[in-house]
Amino acid sequence: RSQSTKFQYNTNTDTLNYSYKTHKDISSYLVENDEDVDTAYYEISYPFFADTTLNNILKPFILVDGDESIETAAEAFIWGFNEFVEESSTQNISFPWYKNVKSEVWTNTPFLLTLATAVDEYTGGAHGNHYTIISNIDVQNKKKIGLKDIIDKEKITELTKIAEAQFRKNENLSDSASLEKDFFFENGTFDINDNFGLTKNSLIIYYNEYEIRPYAEGPTLLEIPYSTMENLLNPTGKKYVNSIKQSLN
Repeated sequence: RSQSTKFQYNTNTDTLNYSYKTHKDISSYLVENDEDVDTAYYEISYPFFADTTLNNILKPFILVDGDESIETAAEAFIWGFNEFVEESSTQNISFPWYKNVKSEVWTNTPFLLTLATAVDEYTGGAHGNHYTIISNIDVQNKKKIGLKDIIDKEKITELTKIAEAQFRKNENLSDSASLEKDFFFENGTFDINDNFGLTKNSLIIYYNEYEIRPYAEGPTLLEIPYSTMENLLNPTGKKYVNSIKQSLN
């Protein structure tokens, strides 16, 4: 139905005990299309930790659409499809709805947990909807961190310049080429977002579809090696990166 990006950023040594769980609900309504018979479904795969407090903290970063629980998220999605089928105005359904949620641990150290939750869904129309939300959790303080928590405030501009150089290189653009025509940056000025991850060797900055370019162009991922930006990290950022390096030894 659709293709999703497969990430391979997991560190070698996990420090928090967890396993992956899967939950799936399907609709009782069948949809026929040529010789195929299918039905709507909601499926989610997610890490479940031995630390119940951590599970509660991670819930909004797994259920990124704000659902109260996995069960209610699945029930609401299937209920929405069933209601659509039962509407008198619904004449024909060519393809059933679906929603895949895949939440994966990218990085796991005594200080930092990086979680990427990818959503792939279709609820009618010309194409589906795909987005990935990356969350970085301070394990000891049990809170989400942003770029401002790991980069010195006055050095965000320098990080933006490094990211723009990487972006232009990836897109085969010169240093002076305009970004106004083909991209959605405000006033044609490159900017970084807060959808980032700290991984094995790099800071990952991820732009979802529609965020900086048309849907057909897909998502955009920038990998900024730590070697090019370690001088921009504040003490907390250095602690996280050092913990990643140590977990690989």
